[in-house]
Amino acid sequence: MKNNNNKNIRLNPLITYIDTNLNKTKIYEDNKRKSGIYRWNNLITNKSYVGSSISLSHRLSAYYSLSNINRIINKEQSVIYKALLKYGHSNFSLDILEYCELNILIKREQYYIDLLKPEYNLLKIAGSRYGHKLSDKTKKSISIALRGNKYIHNAKESRIKDVTISKTKLRLSRITPGICVKVFDKSNNNLFEFPSINSAARHLDVSNRTIRRIREGDTSYDNYYYKFEDFKIWVYNNNNELLNVLYNKQRISELYNIPCTTLSRYIKSGKIYKNKYYFRIK
Repeated sequence: MKNNNNKNIRLNPLITYIDTNLNKTKIYEDNKRKSGIYRWNNLITNKSYVGSSISLSHRLSAYYSLSNINRIINKEQSVIYKALLKYGHSNFSLDILEYCELNILIKREQYYIDLLKPEYNLLKIAGSRYGHKLSDKTKKSISIALRGNKYIHNAKESRIKDVTISKTKLRLSRITPGICVKVFDKSNNNLFEFPSINSAARHLDVSNRTIRRIREGDTSYDNYYYKFEDFKIWVYNNNNELLNVLYNKQRISELYNIPCTTLSRYIKSGKIYKNKYYFRIK
């Protein structure tokens, strides 16, 4: 196996796909419902990119989508996507470095980034979605797989910088009542907690439809377990006395004679409705 970045490092990947253009279907099939670390290798320049995903087949498919590549390149800088466009998939090999559980995924990605020093990884801290230069807005939305129910990773233990969901994003999640999505491993450890189905789908590399299907049917998926909780809406009178606590916007609309769209607006503004009611999310 050719050494890409550090000539003194000899590494034996679990799987190597030499021609990623010809092996596209096999790559999808082999890595379906598996989480782990991967590496793209440019066979012409010897440069590489290391990444990770809890859904390798889904993540790797993004590298074959021309519309996705163009969308990312137009929004933010991504050297690996530009290289794939320039050289073509036939001039890239793909290594599956290892399969691992979600709770150690980012630690293992960081290990390989430190070990191999891949040139296409502009961001040297594991945890970004594509390893490219991120805007300030995007940086704030990055979450890291953690132990427990927090979004803070111990930098001393993992050498990963602490990354938290921005306070702004959390405030926005409380403006409109939605579904809180919690993800647990087999030992019932809370690995992730998302303020909405959309954010859960985005960070877990699955579609919104998949998350909704999990909610409507079985709560397990890819060996992880999901719990869905509705945000509560608290209703107060004009003296700030608590009148009611409900989960359903439609029910509040009926009880207090307020259209759902208007309800969302008053939750956001914090203003009193018809000089009678305050609606708040907690």
